Amino acid sequence: MHITEIGAGEYKQLFKNMPHVFNSVEFTELNKHKVEAVNYLVFADGGKPKAGLIAGKRSGGLYSPFSAPFGGFTTNGKLRTGTMEEIVSTLKQYSRSTGTPVHITLPPTVYDETQISKWANTLQRYGTLLPINLNYHFDLAMFTRYQDIIERNARKNLRRAMQEDLELLYLGCTPDGIERAYEVIKANREEHGYPLRMTLQGVKDTVETIKADFFVMTHGGTDVAAAQVFHVAEGTAQVIYWGDIKAYSHLRTMNRLAYSLFGHYHAQGLKTLDIGPSTEDGTPNNGLCDFKEGIGCRVTPKFSFIL
Repeated sequence: MHITEIGAGEYKQLFKNMPHVFNSVEFTELNKHKVEAVNYLVFADGGKPKAGLIAGKRSGGLYSPFSAPFGGFTTNGKLRTGTMEEIVSTLKQYSRSTGTPVHITLPPTVYDETQISKWANTLQRYGTLLPINLNYHFDLAMFTRYQDIIERNARKNLRRAMQEDLELLYLGCTPDGIERAYEVIKANREEHGYPLRMTLQGVKDTVETIKADFFVMTHGGTDVAAAQVFHVAEGTAQVIYWGDIKAYSHLRTMNRLAYSLFGHYHAQGLKTLDIGPSTEDGTPNNGLCDFKEGIGCRVTPKFSFIL
């Protein structure tokens, strides 16, 4: 097994089926200004490319991802554990020879339980496992019996919300729709003191390369909650941002928003709605964890490593 650095165009030709959008050349090139350089690495055996890794260079290290929730390897087909071991061993040698540590965050295991589990096993044997984050998702097949699977308190809150004049509006991905949803999300982040890492222009630029949906929830004609959702993998959409206005939270707007989004994507025929992590460097936000579990979400680990 040997490793080669190539250009973005050649990388795109070698790997046509990305496991998720964050590993795409288009997404990478859009965000490359955020790092010193981007390395497109190919692992080949006997001239046949087995896997690729896109990593951004900053602060003396290589990062996959460098501007996304997760990155990891792109492969041409399913790989066996022996081939994965050769790839990771080669990457470890590359890291040592260049004096550059490689940081890799894999997708949550819900994206491909078998392959990601094998990558995690291999990476932890050659590198250092960092704190494990907890990522939540909703299995959309469960929506048909939603009232039965959610917790008692969530069921009570949803009943309360269903009695209110709340309506979910699908805004598509128009400039006006993006701005409308973004303003609600921005207000939510400011009220809670949470960072909003994507600027409005950054959102508009990103949706040029990623299929996206924007929603607002209204109460008597007033926007009281919103969601920004990306289609990130086959059968899977991911909530990038969602939130409500604090003055309306007593109406249980987030319970209604979650229920409405689950219904929307179930009707679209998707399999999974990724809600994202509720941990920071492995430490859980217990309130978020409780809320997501209460509304029927399941949790899977998201592993990160340093080689």
